[in-house]
Amino acid sequence: MKLLISWGVFFIVGIALASLAVLNLGEVVLRWEQWELTTSLGLILALFVIGLVLFYWLVRLWVGIWNLPTVWHKRRQLKRYQQAQSSLSKGLVAQELADWAQAEKQLIATAKLSDNGVMHYLAAAKMADAQQATARRDQYLQQARQRYPDEDITIGLVEARLLASQQPETALVILAELQRLHPKHPVVLQDYWQLLATHQRVGLMLKYWPLYKKYAGLSRQQMYAAEQGLLLLQIQQADTYEQLDQLWTSLAKRTQLQPVVLTEYVKKSLDFRQQHDLAGLIEKALKKQWDESLVYWYGRIEFGPAFDRFKRAQGWLANHPESAVLLLTLGRLACQSQLWGQAHHFLNQSLALQPELETYHALAHCYEAEGEDTQAALIYKQALAQLPYSAQY
Repeated sequence: MKLLISWGVFFIVGIALASLAVLNLGEVVLRWEQWELTTSLGLILALFVIGLVLFYWLVRLWVGIWNLPTVWHKRRQLKRYQQAQSSLSKGLVAQELADWAQAEKQLIATAKLSDNGVMHYLAAAKMADAQQATARRDQYLQQARQRYPDEDITIGLVEARLLASQQPETALVILAELQRLHPKHPVVLQDYWQLLATHQRVGLMLKYWPLYKKYAGLSRQQMYAAEQGLLLLQIQQADTYEQLDQLWTSLAKRTQLQPVVLTEYVKKSLDFRQQHDLAGLIEKALKKQWDESLVYWYGRIEFGPAFDRFKRAQGWLANHPESAVLLLTLGRLACQSQLWGQAHHFLNQSLALQPELETYHALAHCYEAEGEDTQAALIYKQALAQLPYSAQY
């Protein structure tokens, strides 16, 4: 379109000049001392226009020559970028094919040429790590830090993730430093929290919980899971029953009756041989929500009259007749109450629904308590025969 307009203007000007020449509007006399030149006005106008055109093209030529080094540099740079992009694409394809060596080779080959070289170095570091080439991995990470100091967050996160499984302490140090420099960065907080939770660093988790809750950008469900996970770790790491009881009494009643939380509390209390009121808590929780983990631990409590707990558990059977866990608990409670016939009945029913080694052991233990050692030995023999089956589950 631009070329068409240019030619159109050229023809219009040419026609105008030709018309002026035909009309013969007059003559022009030019004198310089003893020299005199007489010519037509049309020729003067034509020469003027030709001079303007020549001047324009001379200026264009000069500007082109002046900018030639810059244009050449830009073309070379563009070619490098295209090579880097092609190398990056080949590296990513090789990565998808699990060809780590080829992917690393392609990614690092043009890292210095790319306008996004940090991604080349980081991806190459991942490929080297996949080959367990830790020296090359560390070299690529160091090069990325030196060439792209402003990308400290991205580089630090990638390095921490690569080191998390083999060198967790180093990864924690890296994430702690990133969190210090960028205290409100959501991804830094998420990665740091996840690694702290994996290695059960409850003290640091409690310290960073306010920041994590406010700035990590989690959904309500994710926040609830994180808070519950922190509480479970606190329960698991209680060193004394007094510490456990202090933590427990600080919780809201609604939190205490959450099945996952109450299960951990019951397990830890049994570890400390403190069983008071555990049965009552489980009964309250099961009224709100059925949970087989709580039902299981209900059968492990030995504090108080077992017959009372047996009668309460029988009441749950109407709504859960096919629960192997409930039948196991009923068998244990019947055995504690010396109701041998009912204990055998419930434990055998549980085995019919779900043959587990623990259920066989409970049945054999019940026969031993009854004085039937021969029958107990037969049950143990049946349990040994079920070992391959149980291993599948």
